Amino acid sequence: MLDIRQMWVIMVPMKIEIYADVLCAWAYVGKRRLEGALAILRDEHGVEPTVVWRPYLIDPTAPAVSEDLRVALQDPAIDAALQQCEPGLSTWENRFRVRDLAREEGLGDDFGAQWRTSSWAAHRMITAAAEHGPAVQDEVVELFLRSHFVAGRDINDLSFLREVAEAYALPQPLAGSGRTALVYMERGVDPEEPLERRTREALLTGRAIEVASSPTFVVNGHSALSGAQPVEVLVEHFLTAAEREAADQPEVVRRFRLAESLLDQRDPHGCRYLLKPLRPEFDGDRNLEQLTARALAASASLGPAREKLEQLVEAYPSDAYLHLLLGKTLKRLGDPEYARHLALAGEPDQGTRGPVEVADQVV
Repeated sequence: MLDIRQMWVIMVPMKIEIYADVLCAWAYVGKRRLEGALAILRDEHGVEPTVVWRPYLIDPTAPAVSEDLRVALQDPAIDAALQQCEPGLSTWENRFRVRDLAREEGLGDDFGAQWRTSSWAAHRMITAAAEHGPAVQDEVVELFLRSHFVAGRDINDLSFLREVAEAYALPQPLAGSGRTALVYMERGVDPEEPLERRTREALLTGRAIEVASSPTFVVNGHSALSGAQPVEVLVEHFLTAAEREAADQPEVVRRFRLAESLLDQRDPHGCRYLLKPLRPEFDGDRNLEQLTARALAASASLGPAREKLEQLVEAYPSDAYLHLLLGKTLKRLGDPEYARHLALAGEPDQGTRGPVEVADQVV
């Protein structure tokens, strides 16, 4: 007989989003443990969650041409980036520890990556695979993880990526120069190409909800658990988190809140990228234009920020906050008109400050 808690969980749909990088060994261990947790949820609690894999980048500056990982790890910056898989451990400590756990999870005795490589093309394919359903996406994730950590493949090699695309009826990779795919933010990638936008938006969503390590499990959009946790910990977290239904928030509001969060985290370019699909339908909306102006100012696009803020001040002349934003933007531009707007905002002029201080106050 099911207890009340189990009945409630069954009634509430459970969606588990996994923000992970296929370059992260802990993500592979976490995937095996997730599989164990899903079996318990299904067999003991009658719950069949929807599982979706989302992108996370532990090495966003990885080159298109992959490098020998042992050589790459001699660079302290690369070593630090790869520690996002397991904060608190050096990369070498992490590699030894996760190798032993991988063996326990049945991932083989020769577990370990050989390449410092870009995972962006893989993330694009994983994002595209979601449209074929959770089972296909899971297979594609497994293929990339096994190829990277067990088979020693270069997962940014065009021939390998084309094999994956053909096997799963996925879009072909974007070819760079030579035998590699284009990498994250590389010139030649159209940010508005549909698959690119879906993949980038998923990445930015993770940043906006403050996903900070791989893997991170997010349940119903609001409850996050980081790391390759033991099976019993995953089960308990999923059951507890599922007691809260996903917020029924209009897409426009959700997108706007995510964009605000990115700006608060000093990512004005990401903020503007998430806001762009709201145009032209919501052009002229006060909140949209104000957030856009803040993002422009924070990214040092002072001319466009000034133009937008002047339009807003003309439309809403009694809004002190708009006068404050405009005044500080004009001050950074060296326009003496700034003092009038600061006065209208009730903000005394405290003299010239450094550009970083002023930029912080603008946003």
